[in-house]
Amino acid sequence: MVIGVVEGVLIARFVLRLFAARPDNPVVQAVYGVTQPLIEPLQALDAGQPQYGASLEFATLTLLLALPLITALMWKLTQKNL
Repeated sequence: MVIGVVEGVLIARFVLRLFAARPDNPVVQAVYGVTQPLIEPLQALDAGQPQYGASLEFATLTLLLALPLITALMWKLTQKNL
C-alpha cells in the first residue's frame, strides 16, 4: 500500500514537470519536496533537462518503472522464505 502511494506521488510529479506546473504553487512545492529525496540518486539522468519549464524527467520515469519491479522481487523473496 505504501508503494502505491509513493507511485501516485511520483506520477503526480512526472505530470507536473511534463506540463510545466508553476513551482511557486504550494501543492507543487509539496509534491516536489516529498519526492526529491527519492529522485535525488537518479538526478544524473536529467543533467541535460531544463530546471524550469516543461521537461521529461528521466529520473522520475526510471523510478516509476523500477519501483514495481523491486516491489515484486521483494514480495517473491518474502513469499519464498515463508
